[in-house]
Amino acid sequence: MDTDLNPTTLAIEFLRRDKSNLSPAQYLKKLKQLELEFADLLTLSSNELKEEIYFAWRLGVHVH
Repeated sequence: MDTDLNPTTLAIEFLRRDKSNLSPAQYLKKLKQLELEFADLLTLSSNELKEEIYFAWRLGVHVH
């Protein structure tokens, strides 16, 4: 079993939990967007990631 985090796996798992009704084209577009975002996040240091999380929290971005 591969347990390495990679942008594609993270994006697919994120979309798998998303309850949006996406067309195939919308799904692929969202997948590519998320892959880029996760790739950027994976390059951050621990402190930089904490700053990003705090910034998102201040903007009201959260998941329940």
